[in-house]
Amino acid sequence: MSIQDLIDLQNIDSELKEIEDLLGDLPLKVSLLKNEEKSLQTSIEEGKEKILHLDLEIKSRTGNVNLLIDKIDKQKDQLFLVTSNRQYDALQVEIDNLKNEIDSKENEIIELTEKKEITEKKVSDEEQNLDSLSGDLKERIKRLEKLMGENAERKKEFEALKSKKRIIIDKMILQRYDKIFEARSGLAVVPINGTGC
Repeated sequence: MSIQDLIDLQNIDSELKEIEDLLGDLPLKVSLLKNEEKSLQTSIEEGKEKILHLDLEIKSRTGNVNLLIDKIDKQKDQLFLVTSNRQYDALQVEIDNLKNEIDSKENEIIELTEKKEITEKKVSDEEQNLDSLSGDLKERIKRLEKLMGENAERKKEFEALKSKKRIIIDKMILQRYDKIFEARSGLAVVPINGTGC
């Protein structure tokens, strides 16, 4: 092992760092965008399921209101058949109770309809965001793949050279090199120019 082996290793590591720097934070951004895309897709699916559920609830309540209206109509028809005030009052109380129940169901329908409209707006906004995000993601993935493709072979060559160099360097020196390399952001060996590094 010679000092030249350490210099060669530093040069190889510098080339590998340059390749990584060329990619920059693009891999991280792509990963974050993929996670955001997945999260939006999940939220959209949940929103659509909620809309279906709300539709069923609205239809159910509407069906109940229609049944109550039919009951009121039947009760009103019976009003003409009663023979005493007591029967008439009883039917009138029942009709009033049915009307109160209809009011309650109609208020529930209004609340459910408002929830449905809010959910539909949210899903629509999320779908637009997803379209925009997916376009951005595709562009970044394309750039990342291009950069990785351009540099993949070069990186492989330098990693193979690095492995060969690391084998011939003493383990103790290699440990110190790695420690300094990490601490100095990729610079473990530097040339001496005059009296300074």
